[in-house]
Amino acid sequence: MSTVPVQPWVGLSANERLPSDETVFPITWYAVAWSRELKDKPHKRRLLGEDIVIYRDHSGHVRALTAYCAHRGADLSLGRCTAAGLTCAYHGWTFAEDGECVRIPAHPDRPIPDFAKMRAYKAQERAGLIWVYPAAVSAGQAPPELVLYPELEDGRFTLSPYDQRWQAHLTRVVESVLDVAHLAFVHKRTIGRRVPEAITRMQFDVPDTNSIVIENGGGLLHYQFPHQWLLKPSKATGSQFINYVTFTPVDRQETIIYGYAGRTFARSIPGLNAIFSRYSRKILTEDKTIVESQHPRPIPEALQMEAHVPADAPQVRFRQRWFEFLSNDAEPKVILK
Repeated sequence: MSTVPVQPWVGLSANERLPSDETVFPITWYAVAWSRELKDKPHKRRLLGEDIVIYRDHSGHVRALTAYCAHRGADLSLGRCTAAGLTCAYHGWTFAEDGECVRIPAHPDRPIPDFAKMRAYKAQERAGLIWVYPAAVSAGQAPPELVLYPELEDGRFTLSPYDQRWQAHLTRVVESVLDVAHLAFVHKRTIGRRVPEAITRMQFDVPDTNSIVIENGGGLLHYQFPHQWLLKPSKATGSQFINYVTFTPVDRQETIIYGYAGRTFARSIPGLNAIFSRYSRKILTEDKTIVESQHPRPIPEALQMEAHVPADAPQVRFRQRWFEFLSNDAEPKVILK
């Protein structure tokens, strides 16, 4: 674990100061809904500035298409799921999981036009969430594997879900969970009650390019670029409590946080899940007002545009990684309209 002594922060050299862009986001698996939300009716979600419709096919598998019908642009979440696919409520056009139109009721004997095709996205269910990969994948190919923290699928943990929408850019939301120094101020009546204001040393590690691990008291904060974070005990013995969040960019101005408070103790006490969920949302609400107030909306275009101290070291490392992402053409990215 690296230790950063208390001394003035030294900025990066000029060639390491790369521009940011609030319209550019990583392409990866993003959570768009809770599994329990998606039953027989299609649902519309917005991801990276685009509206998509998620639904369950006749076998119960999760599917995702662009949200508006290729015929007259009707909202497909108003439609219904059939054995053949997703059927539009306006004219009954039906689309298969790959986006191909398979039925036009008005002309059952005519060939289906080539343009009658929707964009399809890969979707899957993991850890009680529905995840969508926001890029087209060539036929016969698969998107990268969705890698989750193993605790999320460890049967020893009972997971209490919570979520919240913030009017904030993804980069500012991510930085908020890497900021240890704010606990004594923003959360002084909750999780920061016993946290000292002074930070005599900042202990953190960068195990690999995409990871940051922060030691905070008896806990370890694990961050995985670009959008997953886990708090867990530094010693995995006895009863354990974890907290997990993943961040989904709705667009450049809004981010959804999906989270779990997990525990290996008191698993069968009635009402305890609701208590943990409610308390977790309370913590998020304490952060929400502050993060939504930040300007500029995304992180600045260079480190030198804001002041930094040693307590900010994990956030500075995140900014370095974000700038690396922006400048690396090999990393898949989407540019919002």
